[in-house]
Amino acid sequence: LRLLIDSLLFSKHIPYSQCKELIEKLEGLSNKYFKAKVKHIRNLPEKMPNNKQIFYVIEILDEAISKGKKVEFCYNDFGTDKKLHPRMSSNGKPRRYIINPYQMAATNGRYYLIANYDKYDNISHYRVDRISDIVILDEPSKKQKDLSEAINLPKHMAEHIYMFSGPSVRVRLRVHDYMMNELIDWFGKDFKIYPSAQEGMMEIVVRCNEKAMLYWALQYGKYVEVLEPAGLREEVRTAVTNMYEKYNA
Repeated sequence: LRLLIDSLLFSKHIPYSQCKELIEKLEGLSNKYFKAKVKHIRNLPEKMPNNKQIFYVIEILDEAISKGKKVEFCYNDFGTDKKLHPRMSSNGKPRRYIINPYQMAATNGRYYLIANYDKYDNISHYRVDRISDIVILDEPSKKQKDLSEAINLPKHMAEHIYMFSGPSVRVRLRVHDYMMNELIDWFGKDFKIYPSAQEGMMEIVVRCNEKAMLYWALQYGKYVEVLEPAGLREEVRTAVTNMYEKYNA
């Protein structure tokens, strides 16, 4: 029960009122002594603006995936008023996305839809808490075998650490040898280790989404150097140079 309650508290997409209600139901499965131990959770503030349709969206997506049907929805972004607003079409009306849904996955405290945008044959990701006004269509979903890449969920999640869309690439990194905890936390055990000419360093080769690796390399920039591919190394260099110029102005 403690672990279930913590998973609700760590969630970044469940509205606070619904989170509190679910926690109270979980508490009801135990006794008064357990309730006393988790009393502090009632003081949690509202964590962030949220989508009140989140549970309905999950329910509809689950049904659509089970039935092999396409869905149509609005996809939203936060405005400066801190509220969700639908992305707009060129005609000034809310843009409607037609998607082939395949999986839902939880990572970094959020739910993501792994799907295919109907006009293309690659895999795309959508934040479930940014979806609204969803409906199931009568049209069957595109078969996964017709996509340009197969969906192997554990492998897919390991290679898309920030859930950016796009293909994975072979990345070679030079890292400090005390980085093993972080490497396994982010990439699992699916990477190769090679010795480095520099003392206290090692080189690793991992497959990862290129844009995600850019952000990861910047996050751990003090301890990580991208060696290959050359294009990614140049992107990191450009980003670091831009940051230096901002802070050195």
